Amino acid sequence: MRFGFWKLFCTAIVLLVALYVLNPLGVASLDPRLRILGIAPFAIPANSMKPTLKAGDHIIASVWPYHLGEPQRGDLVVFLYPRRPEIKYIKRVIGLPGERVAMRGGRVFINGTALNESYVLDRREERKPETTEMEERLIGEGEFFMLGDNRNNSHDSRYWGQVPRSHFLGKASGAL
Repeated sequence: MRFGFWKLFCTAIVLLVALYVLNPLGVASLDPRLRILGIAPFAIPANSMKPTLKAGDHIIASVWPYHLGEPQRGDLVVFLYPRRPEIKYIKRVIGLPGERVAMRGGRVFINGTALNESYVLDRREERKPETTEMEERLIGEGEFFMLGDNRNNSHDSRYWGQVPRSHFLGKASGAL
């Protein structure tokens, strides 16, 4: 009886280590929860996604939606910050590969058409030209334009450019 338990236990450990090393889901993170299960919890550190997510909120990021399909406009995504990949960010997908993105008067335009964004926190008294105006940019293949919902207080693609698809860790779902 004991031998059967240990044999099963060792087999399970070898299988989990193999899954972690092989990384069949292609997760960019070293977090074993993401690499083996495809989900992991994250805490929201700042208010750049307010009112959708506030500092102190907790969410679950899942690899599965992007393993089975591609990111869509409006998705909340946990990703590795392009300039320092050891830092994880959460922002909303605004621009998709091949699209043109611009900002005028605080409104986002995709290929010349204004985007309807009911989730944006826009306090007129906090507006600054660098948060409301942006020349048109073409999004490269395999890249995404990310913005925080709290546009006047978000460090996002307006400042550091597009995010490569390979930096995506998972789609955020459900505040805990």
